[in-house]
Parts: sequence; structure tokens; C-alpha cells
Amino acid sequence: MNTANSNFMNKIPDDTIFGPNDSGEGINYRYVRSIQDETELIRLLKLRLEGFFVRQVQPLQDAGSAFPLTVMTCIGIETLGEIFVPEKDGDSSYQFVETVSKMHQVFGRKPESAFLERFAEIWSEKDSSNINSYGKLLYRFFRNTMIHGYQGKSAFLSYEDTDKIEIKSESGFMVINPDWLWNTYKAFFEKRFSEVLKAPNDHPKRLHCLKYIRGFLLE
Repeated sequence: MNTANSNFMNKIPDDTIFGPNDSGEGINYRYVRSIQDETELIRLLKLRLEGFFVRQVQPLQDAGSAFPLTVMTCIGIETLGEIFVPEKDGDSSYQFVETVSKMHQVFGRKPESAFLERFAEIWSEKDSSNINSYGKLLYRFFRNTMIHGYQGKSAFLSYEDTDKIEIKSESGFMVINPDWLWNTYKAFFEKRFSEVLKAPNDHPKRLHCLKYIRGFLLE
């Protein structure tokens, strides 16, 4: 097999739309591949995600569509993890957990013993031995189970019971307000990109973002 030819055939065609520009008009991969300014590349990635993700998910919040909104929020969290957080061998949840833990401190906390004991009683067939944070719990028993079966097992959604997030240790689950999680994600999205756009050229998150753009999106 000709490696160069194979890579060329796998490349996203130059005429494919990469995302919107500042005026909302589509720009293609050929244009983005020609850009040498690294800050401009990061800015165009932000515009791409705003146009293709944030603005297209927002109607789910406006319609009160709790489950689709929260699933898409999890996808957004995972995408920011892919962009800014290096992978960790043997831990597919690492980028998601690192990101959601920075979004809100509760996701970085270790569950109380009473929570884990009750969770293990309810879901006795599940291995909960490596649950070292509520973020890990959200990944394994909400993000995964929603995407692969549309059932949450560690988190339940409610607009009425909480305006943010509530940990029910005696019951072994979390209650999350879908609007709060989505709004928290959007605020973190803006904060993270703002930080990276202003960061020095050798900043680790900036370097990883550029690696994502060049090594994943543009190849």
C-alpha cells in the first residue's frame, strides 16, 4: 500500500466546509489548511464549535428537552477534553473527567462512602471499584449508559428538585439540573478558549489545542 496515497485518500476533502467565519459564511478546509497564524487557527476552531455545536444544541435547552440536552452537554465536555487535555493510557475517561472537574468543583470530589455503598447495592452487577470522583461517575454511569442505551444510572435530571446539582448519598445518585449543566459548560467553553487564545505560544493547553487542529481536524 502506498502510505502517502492512503493518507491523501483519508484526508477530508479541501472543499468540505470547516465552519463559519466571523460573518457566518462557510469557510472550507483548503482555506484553514493555508493559515499559518496559530492564534487564528484556534479562533477558527472556536467559531466552528460555536456554529456547529453550541448554537445547534441551544434549541434543546429552549425547548426544555432535558435528556437530549444533557447527552449533548456530555459530548461537548468530552470534545473540550479532546482539545485541551492529553490522553492518559488505560483511562478512556480521563479527558472527560479532567474537563468536567474544572467546570465545577463538585465533579472533582471523591464520593462519600455512604454514596458508594448504596450505589453498589443498587447496581451490584456493575464494577464501581475505580469511581474516584463524581466526574468519573458521571462519565461511566451517565454519559456511557445514556449513549449506549439511553438510561442514566448515576445521575437523574430535574428542573424542579435542584437549580444546580445535588448529591444524594443515602440514595446513591446525583440529581442534576440540565440547564445548569449546559450553562456551566458554555461558561467554561468561553473561559477556556479565552485563556488559550491569550496564552504564551509554549503553553501546554495551547500546544495540545494546535495538535488537535492539525493532527485530527485537518488531516
